[in-house]
Amino acid sequence: MKCNKCQKENNNFAKRENGKTRKMCRQCMNEKSNERYHKTIDERRAYANKYYANNREKIVKQTISNNLKLRRLARLDCIEHYSNGKNCCECCDEKHLEFLAIDHIGGGGNKERKERRGEYFPLVIKRKGYPEGYRILCHNCNASLGFYGYCPHKATKL
Repeated sequence: MKCNKCQKENNNFAKRENGKTRKMCRQCMNEKSNERYHKTIDERRAYANKYYANNREKIVKQTISNNLKLRRLARLDCIEHYSNGKNCCECCDEKHLEFLAIDHIGGGGNKERKERRGEYFPLVIKRKGYPEGYRILCHNCNASLGFYGYCPHKATKL
């Protein structure tokens, strides 16, 4: 099949949504799309700026809402993964999600937090594919381990 634009014979043709084959090869389609993109970039920027100016409050509110949802889902995914689906503290079986924290096994959380510089921890862990070295503890157990080196729920000191 020949391309209508470059007249070259090849088999690299895109398909339309209805299943029919396009008349231009993929390379010519890409060139055409790039030309159109660069030709209309100023118009699209002007439209986007005008839209943002007219709808700023709505956009900011929606962005904040989406970020909160993303953060909550990432945190829940981390809790579920590291608690093996139990969604509770490894030490005392606390089940309230508001009280659960991600603990660094063997310490090192302060150092890692300084390296991250403001990135949301559960999102970082999720992006890394849930690496080993973390567990789920309630804030009480986590704080006790950090301050005293042991948890009161377990009689032996570490």
